[in-house]
Amino acid sequence: MFLAGTRTIKQKIILGTAVSSILALFLAFVSLILYSNLTYKTQITRDYEILAMTLATLNRNAVATGNVSGLITTMKNVLQYKPDVTEACIYDSTGEILGEYHQSDTENFSFPITNYSAAVHFSSRWVDIFHPVFLPNKEELIGVQFIRVKRSAFENRIANYLTLFMIIIPVPVSLAIILALFLQRSMARPLAELGEAAKQISEKRDFSTRIKSIPQDEIGVLAKEFNDMLLEIEKYDNDQKNIVQHLEKRIKERVDDLQKESAQRKEAEKRERVLQKRLERSQRMESLGILAGGVAHDLNNILGPIVGYTDLMLSQSLDDSPLKGDIEAIHNAALRAAAVIQDLLTLARRGNYKLSTISVKDLINSYLHSPEFIEKQFKHENVTLQTDIAANTPGVKASDIHLRQVLMNLTINAMEAMPAGGSLIIRTKSCQVRDAKPVYTGTLPRGRYAQVEIVDTGEGIKSADAEHIFEPFYTKKQMGKSGTGLGLAIVYGIVSDLNGFIDLRSKPGEGTTFTLYFPATLTRKIQKSKLQDTPKGYERILVVDDDDGQRALSQKLLMHLGYEVFSINSGSKAIGVVRTNDFDLILMDMILDDSLDGLDTIQAILKYKPEQRFIIASGYSENERLDKAKKLVKARYLAKPYTLNGLGLAVRSVLDEKPEVAT
Repeated sequence: MFLAGTRTIKQKIILGTAVSSILALFLAFVSLILYSNLTYKTQITRDYEILAMTLATLNRNAVATGNVSGLITTMKNVLQYKPDVTEACIYDSTGEILGEYHQSDTENFSFPITNYSAAVHFSSRWVDIFHPVFLPNKEELIGVQFIRVKRSAFENRIANYLTLFMIIIPVPVSLAIILALFLQRSMARPLAELGEAAKQISEKRDFSTRIKSIPQDEIGVLAKEFNDMLLEIEKYDNDQKNIVQHLEKRIKERVDDLQKESAQRKEAEKRERVLQKRLERSQRMESLGILAGGVAHDLNNILGPIVGYTDLMLSQSLDDSPLKGDIEAIHNAALRAAAVIQDLLTLARRGNYKLSTISVKDLINSYLHSPEFIEKQFKHENVTLQTDIAANTPGVKASDIHLRQVLMNLTINAMEAMPAGGSLIIRTKSCQVRDAKPVYTGTLPRGRYAQVEIVDTGEGIKSADAEHIFEPFYTKKQMGKSGTGLGLAIVYGIVSDLNGFIDLRSKPGEGTTFTLYFPATLTRKIQKSKLQDTPKGYERILVVDDDDGQRALSQKLLMHLGYEVFSINSGSKAIGVVRTNDFDLILMDMILDDSLDGLDTIQAILKYKPEQRFIIASGYSENERLDKAKKLVKARYLAKPYTLNGLGLAVRSVLDEKPEVAT
């Protein structure tokens, strides 16, 4: 192609402009020929029809009189100035030729058959025109005027156009080349400079290069923008060293920051692993607690009759009976088993605590002077007790029985961890936590706490064992000879239930420190309960329990105390009985085998007997439903297995309570 990519911009501009000019003239020439051809017929028809009509008018009288010489003379005189007319004649009304006209160079010619109407016939070489000749009245046809016109005039016109085209074409082509040179100067030179500048920049990185030829057009705008870009790049290049130095400084600082962040991330990962272990430990404790709670429920139903019947037998036996000692041994063993079950319930975190505001320092002093602690001291004579009980130690909201159990388990473990002797240290103080901090059992929130530390200087705990010490039945002691493996698990459950936290610090050979944190509250002195005699009565009582043995035991114990007792084994049956009978008290078990549990049964009974009184008894229940039942009827809770005295006191306290009087 003549505009191929190998040609220069200059060549492309010149060739393009010249070819465009020639093509434009050629198209104009072709258009002119086409236009002339289209207008020729119209022009011929208009001009030579007028000529034929003129001859017909001039020859009308000669045709009418038959004056042949006159006809010929008239046609010669008129047509000698019309070189395009080669032949002419006049026909009479019968079609015979009256007179003929021929150009001097025309050969013998055979005239066509006449056409009596005005007509024009075109052929490739000539045009035949017929025009009728009428008398002056224009009604009678007396002849026909015929002329033949050759088309050489059109051909001559085309030849003239071609000659003119060949003469004119060098002028516009020359002008086009001159214009192309001008365009090349105004377009190609700036583009060439632009390319050369780009080459200098790419090869030598010389950003001081500038384009000098800047025309006032789009290329000039491009060149100016290119110069501006080079100026900006030059500024950037001048500032690059400073930027590199600045970046090197920032990179060094960032590397230092990353090293710090890496150390912090490692520390965070370490804390995350610790928290993950705590979560897993908590989940294990929860799973084991659920298992322990289920076992405790079944064992309570088994131990209930043992405790109850031996209690009943002791109340009925004579002091000199040879079986009384055996019965007391069975009774005491059952009570100890019941205590273990209560430990399991505590572990399951389903123990129902009676919370009160107590003084930590008074509770510790009371425990340290208790017979059970003194007995342990006698067994570990080589262990020295040290106390540091701060006077400002705040009180806590807790169950004194369970908190005493926490102290007992931790102090016993501490003394047993020092078989060769050592020091047992008990400290208490007020602790203000300003920022949340991680401890062994979780994250200690901000706030004020009563802090209790149990410290021993014994063997310490290995890190592998420290991960599991709060799990049930996990112990390094000999099972059966020292504890049950539930001590620390119970400590964990009680402290967690009291919204407290435990921290553990221990090193093998250096001793162990358990730190307990309890939310602080105001204190009041602990009220010691007095032992009361078992009261009796005569009222009607309904026992609702799905366990046959427990139901029979409850009925027998209540009848022994003088009450009129009825029993039933399901909630749905109890509802039907209560609708048609009145009872002074209903002893309701919370867990029943049919579709209604204790809470559902109480709610249904209250619809018929809104003043009905209840005692809720269970060895295992969900806290939420138990609390709802207790609040619904202000009922007293009686934990299984219960004794004759405990049952009698509970029944009497509910029956002797004065009903509220509506105001």
